[in-house]
Formats: sequence, structure tokens, C-alpha cells
Amino acid sequence: MVLLSVLDHVTRAMLVRRGVESRFVETPVGRVHVYDASGQGAAPPVVFLHGIAASSAVFAPTLARLRKQSRRVVAVDAPGHGLSGAPWVTLGPERLFEALSYVLDHELDAPSVVVGNSLGGAMALRYALRSPERVAGLALTSPGGAPVEDPEECERFLRGFVLSNVRDARDFLGRLNHAVPWYGPLVAPDLVRIFKNPSVRSILDGLEPKHFFAPGELASLSMPIHVIWGQSDRVIPPCCLGFFKENLPPHTVFLEPEGIGHSPHTEDPKAFADFVLRALERAS
Repeated sequence: MVLLSVLDHVTRAMLVRRGVESRFVETPVGRVHVYDASGQGAAPPVVFLHGIAASSAVFAPTLARLRKQSRRVVAVDAPGHGLSGAPWVTLGPERLFEALSYVLDHELDAPSVVVGNSLGGAMALRYALRSPERVAGLALTSPGGAPVEDPEECERFLRGFVLSNVRDARDFLGRLNHAVPWYGPLVAPDLVRIFKNPSVRSILDGLEPKHFFAPGELASLSMPIHVIWGQSDRVIPPCCLGFFKENLPPHTVFLEPEGIGHSPHTEDPKAFADFVLRALERAS
């Protein structure tokens, strides 16, 4: 069953019909797919980075609305995800960041608001630390990258991404969302396949302590930062939210909505778009 792959291609056709460009960027790591759309607004460009085992298709409902406010909207498929090709090398966290940084460095022509979910949020923060002059603002949803100090809790956290069968996939969907969507049973077999993808596994299996943020590392970020962390998120341990509250700079705005889990962009696209628009206004 390849429903999620079909969804990627259907989304691509829909967005292209609406004037969104679908193209590929050759990076040192592999061929990366991007959506690129000009906007009608004067606000800074916006770029979307998805989470592990996802794709940029999850942001499709938000793109049209943001085009009215921003002068450009970009969404990136990580190597081995979505419509991007398989990486030419073993991926892992560092090569993933290399590929995404290459795309942002070569594609963005002005400081941009970087929107990142989960792993994409960790990549957005890492990019802002590396190239703060290129980031006008950050809008993060349940960002990854916070250390989990308790060994047992860390083991449970990482084990949650090992989907051996459909039952594991359904359990994952239950932790991902406030309520399992109606299509959950249909995509569960696909999730098992995706989480066994070598690109996905290389990222998860390649995680080391050096890939997590250290206390004090994020304090230098001066751009506007917005974080949304759904109260029903059961994918990332609560201690990670505590880490970000303690270590992101004081000007960071935190939102913790009820009835939302790990992926507000799919659970409540309108509220998610409002969240990004607020970040965009603050960065303008």
C-alpha cells in the first residue's frame, strides 16, 4: 500500500495547478524537491521544513493562505522523503542538515521566516544558529533537538520510532494526534514501510549526544521565535518542552493549545496558518 506516496503526487498536481512551482535542487547529498511560489504580500519569505518520515505535502493547506501575505513561500522535501530522491550517501543527522542548509543557502534571496515541525524544527534552529543573518524569524511546532537526560525515558522516546508492524503504526498515530484521524488505519501499513526506509532509519539510528542542543546554546538567537506545543503531543517527552522554555531566549512566544498533538498543521490547519501569520507579522 502506497497511499502516502500517492498523496504526495496528488498534492503536487493540485499545487502546480494553483501556480506553485515544483522543481528539484541538486545538493551534495542528493536531489531535493522543493515547492516554490511567489506571493502577493510584502512580508518576508516563508520556508517550511517537515518532520521525520513526513513530506512537504503536509503544509499544502497553509501555502495558499500565506501567499496572500508573504512575497514568497517555499517548502522542502528532505532527502529520501516526499518527492526527493534517495540520498547519494548514508544520510544521518549531519548530512540531512548539510542538504537542507544547501537548499536554504542557494534558494532564499532574503532573510526568511523558517517554519519547522519536529525534526524540521531542530533543523530550523540549527540553521538559525549557523546563519542568523538569513533567518528573519522562527515558527516551530514541537521542535526536536532537546536532550532527554533520563536514560530510560530516552530509550522509550527513540523506541517509539521503531514501527515493526501495523499495530506499532496505529500506536504511533495515537501518540502523534489528539485523536487518531479517520484515515489512520488506511495509512498505517504505509507508515511501517516509511519508517523502515534507509534514509529515515539512518537519521534516527545516527543520533548522538552531539546532535542535541546544549544548555545555553540557543540563548544567542535574536530573531523573533514562536513555538507551538500541543498539550496532546505524546511523541516528544514533556521534558523537551521544559528544556526549550529554559533555554530559548526570553522573547520566545510559547503556545500550548488543548486538543492538538504533535502536528498542528494537519490537526488544525487554520489555527496553524494563524500561528505562522503571527510569526510573519512579528518578523516583518
